[in-house]
Amino acid sequence: MTSIVKTNPGKPSRDSIKLAAEVIREGGLVVFPTETVYGLGANAFSSEACLKIFKAKERPPDNPLIVHISDMGMLMEITEDIHGDLIEKLEKIWPGPVTVLLKKSSKIPDTVTGGSPLVAVRMPDSLLSLELIREAGVPIAAPSANISTRPSITDSRHAIEELAGRVDLILDCGPTPHGVESTIINFTGTTCILLRAGAKPVEELEKIFGPIEVTDFSRGLLESTVPLAPGMKYRHYSPGKKLYLTATAGILQDISQKENLRDEIAIIASDEICSKSRLRCIPLGSETNLDLIARNLFAALRELDKTSCSIGLIQPFSESGKGLAIMNRIRKASSGRLESAESVQDFLH
Repeated sequence: MTSIVKTNPGKPSRDSIKLAAEVIREGGLVVFPTETVYGLGANAFSSEACLKIFKAKERPPDNPLIVHISDMGMLMEITEDIHGDLIEKLEKIWPGPVTVLLKKSSKIPDTVTGGSPLVAVRMPDSLLSLELIREAGVPIAAPSANISTRPSITDSRHAIEELAGRVDLILDCGPTPHGVESTIINFTGTTCILLRAGAKPVEELEKIFGPIEVTDFSRGLLESTVPLAPGMKYRHYSPGKKLYLTATAGILQDISQKENLRDEIAIIASDEICSKSRLRCIPLGSETNLDLIARNLFAALRELDKTSCSIGLIQPFSESGKGLAIMNRIRKASSGRLESAESVQDFLH
């Protein structure tokens, strides 16, 4: 049976933190909000506890977990061979929505890293998360709190719908601020490589770390055969209904005027397109506000499944700033790309 405890993420009750920490220490699973998305957490030092994450999420065992820490001392405990210059730079971005890939210590079981010698680590910018980790006294391994392949969870109501009965405790805290997962960077080679675009734009990180290589994997254009970090190999973020990305926003605008398709197609788009659409529309926010688009994206993908329409269409966005993360998620969630308004019929049959 799953306990559901409502609390304020900005000022969590002491009782809720103590209860959740006790579940973690005893080897159980806790769903909790970070500043990015909801996480499904377990004791990162316990292989047995972390195996429960994979079972609850139906997650492939080679898909690594991110380990969440509360201070730099905990970082030194779970990693090896970190030079002082990197530590100074990490102190500039943490707490924050940035995950780094580093060499793991023997304290982190292979279960957490999918057998890799590297571990993905971050210090979340969430008071509730930090207090939970400190109270538990152990780092918390936590992927996004959703069934594998499904859209990540950015609101506790979706966590309750999807994971009640699969976990021990859900902290019911409403929506999360960013709405997309953390940015992941690999620091173990000679250059910094972006593994997953996320809530912290690359442009901002380059001011601290210098040039960062943006790969096709981080854009969501390719899948890796060896997933060094979450989001690199398997299909992610997908609604139950087929979703297709249009090659341009103009194509979606044209289709949105085809009233004869109203019962068959729902569109996920900016307010600018939705305001003129004749089709069922799930608005994301103004196309000038990528932060809002990111915050609404996963909830919109879940809303698609609640419509009576056969398929969904979604527009592309600029890939600058947070747009890179938005397009990564859209590409991962999509079943294909629509190149013209005329070809839409091919996707309906």
